[in-house]
Amino acid sequence: MIISISGTPGTGKSAVAKLLAKRMNANLLSISSLVDKTKHSWDNGRKTKIVNVKDLQKVVRKKIVKEKINIVEGHLSHLLDADVVIILRCNPRELKRRLEKKKWDKAKIAENVQAEILDEILIDAIGKHGRKNIFEIDTSRKAAEATAAAIKQILNNQKTKEYHAGKLDWSEEYKDYLIR
Repeated sequence: MIISISGTPGTGKSAVAKLLAKRMNANLLSISSLVDKTKHSWDNGRKTKIVNVKDLQKVVRKKIVKEKINIVEGHLSHLLDADVVIILRCNPRELKRRLEKKKWDKAKIAENVQAEILDEILIDAIGKHGRKNIFEIDTSRKAAEATAAAIKQILNNQKTKEYHAGKLDWSEEYKDYLIR
């Protein structure tokens, strides 16, 4: 089984994936540690790596342990093959606060907050996987432990309706932010 844990930066992907992997004795693959093994370029304007997703998929395939549960964690994991896709979401105001605390550049903060408002990762995930087996968890006020517990409930077919993709929508509350 392959579980993808994705979301905009600052939503808690790494912390949640580490906890979940430990609790489930799962093989944890972190996209950030695998990107350097892929073909990628650098976008100077956005100060980010541009990753070839097909090449990343090849690298991930080589690291999958067939006899175990595999958790693929990272911003691009929703674009890779997975049996279940978990998208961590965060209220844009809280996300901005978290990224400021990490001392991110204002332009990168704005880009990621806008991506969160517009459901970019969810839309990309649905484009890749369809709606089945895609779930969203709001981490705005949820600790990593509670988020990991929610994922375990989803994997055990409990509370799947509560976390079904499309339930979170920040667009109405933050539409003025997008117009700026």
